[in-house]
Amino acid sequence: MQKATPTVEELLEGIHRLQERSGAARTKTLGRRLNVKLGTVTNNLSRLQSRGLVKRERYRGARLTAEGRRIAMDVLRRHRLLERLLTDILRVGWSRSHFAACKLEHCIDDDLADAIEAAVGHPKTCPHGNAIPNKSGKILGQPSMRLTELCPGDHGAVIRVLDEEEQGALEYLESIGMVTGSKFKVEEHVPFDGSVVVVLGDSKLVISKDAASLVVVKKRS
Repeated sequence: MQKATPTVEELLEGIHRLQERSGAARTKTLGRRLNVKLGTVTNNLSRLQSRGLVKRERYRGARLTAEGRRIAMDVLRRHRLLERLLTDILRVGWSRSHFAACKLEHCIDDDLADAIEAAVGHPKTCPHGNAIPNKSGKILGQPSMRLTELCPGDHGAVIRVLDEEEQGALEYLESIGMVTGSKFKVEEHVPFDGSVVVVLGDSKLVISKDAASLVVVKKRS
């Protein structure tokens, strides 16, 4: 079932996440992400462009302007602080916290976000390892090496998960223990389908190429 027209905040946050991953937000991809019809996305992008919040390039997609990015960073800050509140204080599961925060992020103001930030100890990242923007909208640079880039024999640690919208991937990674801070060794890459075999604790895991491409890691010596 498709959703009603998304809010400006939902659109800008969605564009930011796609822009971070692919350089721009294509209309079809944004529609799938927000679960709305293609025509709805097109009309809303036109409105955002008229308000100076996005720029659109033919064959490439939409990108945020400085003002659009400012709003998206504000939403992202509230979202990731809520994720911290849900996981650290309320003990909500790692994979559930993102989707609960999606519903709550539009219901709090900056003062409440500041109160949450203080309550959870001024964290730098969300539970999935992604940086929390500061009040000025600045966000720290983060490692970008994917699990798929490590070689057999390499040791690594999970830093963050790139796309929290992939609920199935979050649930899967949580179920096998590939969460932020987890340390592992790459055993092999499977030529047939690109999956990655890792040793995590006493377990040997076969992680699909799609799931492994979402996992950002730090190589350990």
